[in-house]
Amino acid sequence: MLALVPAATNSGLSPDSDPDEAALTYWGVDDVTIAVDDALSAGAGASEHGPVSDVGDGVITACVKAPSGSIVGFIRNPHFTLT
Repeated sequence: MLALVPAATNSGLSPDSDPDEAALTYWGVDDVTIAVDDALSAGAGASEHGPVSDVGDGVITACVKAPSGSIVGFIRNPHFTLT
């Protein structure tokens, strides 16, 4: 018999956030602060959703929320190469 077990809510890049309010995908960028500023100034009505944060080991993340409610995450991970 299979049992469904809820995912842990205290794991991942946003361990203290509500899973329904977290980004599902993070776009890799060279500079998270610039990516957030660009998203907010693009005139699409986006708002800051999660501040620029060092989540450990040099990994930097942040999120913005689109007017549609979609959450867009940005990540700078020094352990991966952007292509």
